[in-house]
Amino acid sequence: MDLAEKLAKVLKVANLPEEAVLFLAEKGCALVEEEKADRRAFAEALERMTDDELRRFVPDVYQKNIYKIDYRKLKEQGIRLISFDIDDTINDVLFNNLQARLPGGKLTMSADARNLFRELKEMGFTVTLLTNAHTKIAQDTCEDLQADGYIARADKPDTRNFLRMMERYGAEPSQTAHVGNSMRQDIAGGNLAGVTTCLVRRAGVSMKAGKFFLKTAGLKTKGHLVRKRLLERGLWRKHHNCSKGDQYYQLGEMPDYRANA
Repeated sequence: MDLAEKLAKVLKVANLPEEAVLFLAEKGCALVEEEKADRRAFAEALERMTDDELRRFVPDVYQKNIYKIDYRKLKEQGIRLISFDIDDTINDVLFNNLQARLPGGKLTMSADARNLFRELKEMGFTVTLLTNAHTKIAQDTCEDLQADGYIARADKPDTRNFLRMMERYGAEPSQTAHVGNSMRQDIAGGNLAGVTTCLVRRAGVSMKAGKFFLKTAGLKTKGHLVRKRLLERGLWRKHHNCSKGDQYYQLGEMPDYRANA
């Protein structure tokens, strides 16, 4: 069964007209070919990177979720400004986008997230949002969590908005931490900006649907390509599933992966 047939089979589940199924399957094939070419170029770029260049993807902290991070350790290290990604870090990206687009809809976060932001502010942190999501999601999330501010459409891993955020709140890179779920966007961007980086696993279930499509199309995520390259070089390890392969660590506790290779 070729790719077009596989995509058509998946699309038929939605009970679309046959003409629509064939049209979308054809468009899907063209998109997949573009994505394959993009991933080949990305993989080749990773191949050319030195170990030092690849370390931009390695976080200072790695935990299961935002609630497992030891924020007191960050405080002890002089961190006073913490920025959070939103989509798939605090809440599910699909849920966020659907809720934000409902007529009159207003995005709300979990009680756990609201409690965490309140506790962080009580600890003396300035707590902000730095997200590639659109302004509606950032604004609603900021209001619901009572964050100190936000920057939307940040275009991470570009460092400009990391620097803009630090300038806005009068913080140096050594006084700043960023929390997110993407090694390519949050961690690489934060490391290039010189801040402390905290990686968490994806919140929510949207990625499972995305992975189903990618598997059908025979594609790997760019994050997978990064993890594979880091593992090959003995620089870092993140297990694909939340299981024994993961070695979560707090600030200053990163395992010696070369010793454990």
